[in-house]
Amino acid sequence: MALVPLIGTGSSFSADEGAAIVQATSLSSGDGWIVEHPLPEVDPTGASYPLELSERGAAGTAPFAKHPLYALLLAGADRLAGITAMVLLSLLGTVAAAGLAATLATRLDPAIGRPTVWVVGLGSPLLFDGYLVIAHSLGAAAGAGAVLCAVMALDRRSAALAAAVGPCVALAVLLRSEALLLGLALAAVAGATALRRRPAWPALVVAATAGGAAMAARFGEKLWVGTIVGRGGNVAGTVTGGGVAAGEGLRGKVDGFVLTWLTPNYSGDTGHGLLLLLMVAAVAAAAVCARRRPERGRPVVLAGLVAAVAATGALVAGPRMVVPGLLMTFPVAVAGLVLLGRRSLDSIGARMATGTAAIFVMAVAATQYSTGGSGEWGGRYFALAIPVAVPVLLLALYRHRDLLTPDVARRSVAALAVCSVVMSVMAVGSIRGAHRVTADMVDAVERAAPEGGVVVTTYPAMPRFGWSIFESRRWLLSTPSDLDGLVGRLAANGVHEFTFVTRDLARDRPTLAGLRVVPAHGRADGTGLQVFVVDGG
Repeated sequence: MALVPLIGTGSSFSADEGAAIVQATSLSSGDGWIVEHPLPEVDPTGASYPLELSERGAAGTAPFAKHPLYALLLAGADRLAGITAMVLLSLLGTVAAAGLAATLATRLDPAIGRPTVWVVGLGSPLLFDGYLVIAHSLGAAAGAGAVLCAVMALDRRSAALAAAVGPCVALAVLLRSEALLLGLALAAVAGATALRRRPAWPALVVAATAGGAAMAARFGEKLWVGTIVGRGGNVAGTVTGGGVAAGEGLRGKVDGFVLTWLTPNYSGDTGHGLLLLLMVAAVAAAAVCARRRPERGRPVVLAGLVAAVAATGALVAGPRMVVPGLLMTFPVAVAGLVLLGRRSLDSIGARMATGTAAIFVMAVAATQYSTGGSGEWGGRYFALAIPVAVPVLLLALYRHRDLLTPDVARRSVAALAVCSVVMSVMAVGSIRGAHRVTADMVDAVERAAPEGGVVVTTYPAMPRFGWSIFESRRWLLSTPSDLDGLVGRLAANGVHEFTFVTRDLARDRPTLAGLRVVPAHGRADGTGLQVFVVDGG
């Protein structure tokens, strides 16, 4: 919360946030779920509706009806304190996830409870996700609550706690689509546990409630969406089609895994990327040395020093770099995964958490897009597994610490802490940098387009990034192939002047030939975002 003034709430990192915010403000202002087309007479088929990936049905189009519960929560926050309250709602999710993970960790070993709070809350990608209005942190908290209830139900043989798994799973599914996989993973692990544990009924109840709640929540949510948009509801995203992850093939899944787990940055900056890869390799090497030859402390300390220096160098080289690879952003997880073994899985709670997290990760990797989350810090679709997995990973670290000499252990922990702090600082820098870029884009459009003016764009994310001025302008989103026809329909309806926004000037500029085009924003070389005032009169 102390970082909110530093990071700011006036811009978004992800375009998905814009859709959720527009939906929430429509609800909080009393306008309902349906956000009307700004120029239906120009676009009678709705092909140029400005907010891609919206839900469309007989009743109209809703920008963010795919998770109605989250939209309603945001609407309530908006009534309290606007966009700031929406961000604070996400931060509440991060705090709750950290607290629930620590409670689970305490059941595994009381010594790792407090460290778990700080690792999940400030040393994991959930720190970054806490400033995004897309429900990752809230979904992670609900998922952690489900696993915690399941573990306590088995330990205490409590039917009430086993039944409590259901509401937690249902809440997670109603907030995040991938939570369905977490609920089914928990059900599978509980079912397998019932085959080996006596009495079996607590595990069977957990399995039934987790699986049943996951499916019921998913089915109920679809019915809910249908009541909002009417019959025939579907994703409206005519510009991109929304993509179908299941149809991308094995190569797409491999590409997605590499991107969301191992890629050091989106920019292709080789120096920065090599430093992060060196950090991760050195952390892994230190953990391998600690596992195989704990009595030889010098290699562990040396590898830790290399990791800390590499991390610091990466921060200096790219303080605002966006890092999509989960292992790149989360050095504690790297060390924990290397050290994870039978000594860390000697309790039912550790096995339940590990099995659930592992199955969930494999399921997400098998179903995600080849582009991952299309802009993320540490594989955002895997965020729900963080508070479930961290307690076990820290337990592995803690139990191997005792095999090292006190001096080696202190230095190793210090090196790992440096790496974690560096990545957290870089996370804050990256989201601040992204906010600044987004704010500049929106400001450029706001300066070029008068209130009530028409804004045409071929950049699908632009109307959603422009949520702060969405209501005051009339947006249209066009495919490059339909741009010429859209301009003609605008002229036929008396709209001769509009603002045009593109990120591919070489592709779109010929379509505007014959019109008076005045540059309003953009680089002289035509790269990056370009904003023009177009006059066809």
